[in-house]
Amino acid sequence: MIPRPLAATAALALLLAPAAGAAARPAAAPPDPEAPGLTTSARLSALIARVKWEQERLETLEADFVQERSSEFLAHPEASRGRFSYSSPDRVRWEYLDPTPISMVIHGDEMVTWFRDLGRAEKVKVGRVSSQVFRYLNATGSLESLMGYFAVSFAPPPAAEPYRLELAPRYARIAKRLAAMTLWVDRRLYLPVRVRYVEPNGDTTDYRFENLSPNRPIPRERFELALPEGVPVKVVDLDKGRVSAP
Repeated sequence: MIPRPLAATAALALLLAPAAGAAARPAAAPPDPEAPGLTTSARLSALIARVKWEQERLETLEADFVQERSSEFLAHPEASRGRFSYSSPDRVRWEYLDPTPISMVIHGDEMVTWFRDLGRAEKVKVGRVSSQVFRYLNATGSLESLMGYFAVSFAPPPAAEPYRLELAPRYARIAKRLAAMTLWVDRRLYLPVRVRYVEPNGDTTDYRFENLSPNRPIPRERFELALPEGVPVKVVDLDKGRVSAP
């Protein structure tokens, strides 16, 4: 299964949210969505605040991931597995390992994807598109800011189960690209461990993150993608709608 940049960006945004502000570490005690006596609305507010509190301390993150895609054009759901790495403020690597080896490195407003089995690569220059079309999904946004773009349905889950938030777009310009999103938040780390989104045509993409390892050293070379000599690279400039042939 070929990775879809929108799916990866959505999952990334919800995982890392305000991590770009990690240097400003508030000393106040963390909000507690488990506190007794909270109304559902107050518990949701406390949960969003706690996720933001934890993410502001996030400098690095690694996790195993499973991406599953369902579509009316697929006889069966397609699943890919791999490793996700992040380093503040804007370095990301998606390493798809099975069934098709694909490396995707994001640095700032540029994303490079190496299709190892096909012997070709693609460089996407996101540019200002990331702050316009994908503003609500960008890596320096926050779960809190998403609430301005999505209506949220929430009910306290049974003990030990992740928190689950159902998000529906508030605006037509978003609904054209994203019909719905579901987010699961771990009750110990207060980081998203699963993201599922539904496209307007009914296709779904589901990301599950396991073995999360926050704030451990990651070698800088993890975020460098050295393409072998002779690998053709197609350049896509989303700002200009232009594609340069390899």
